[in-house]
Amino acid sequence: MPERETLKRALEELLGAPLPGDPARHVNDALELADLLEARGYGFRLRDARPKDPAANLWKAVFTNNGRAFESEDAEAALAVCRAALAALSG
Repeated sequence: MPERETLKRALEELLGAPLPGDPARHVNDALELADLLEARGYGFRLRDARPKDPAANLWKAVFTNNGRAFESEDAEAALAVCRAALAALSG
């Protein structure tokens, strides 16, 4: 099974509900996923990890909860958010 589908299924299982759209493929849906986690008490930040390099994309997503940080980096923001969310929910 491709990684994106595996991420989606794991996140749905941990959340106990269907995900908004397809967060592993679309950044807007990934940001809605982040909203769901924020509603559960997580902090969230998404930033460009290479802001001075216009030729490269690297996004860093970080969820925080109870003093712990769950982060992931990827060239695709949506994947970075989903991986970090999975780490946060897996705890």
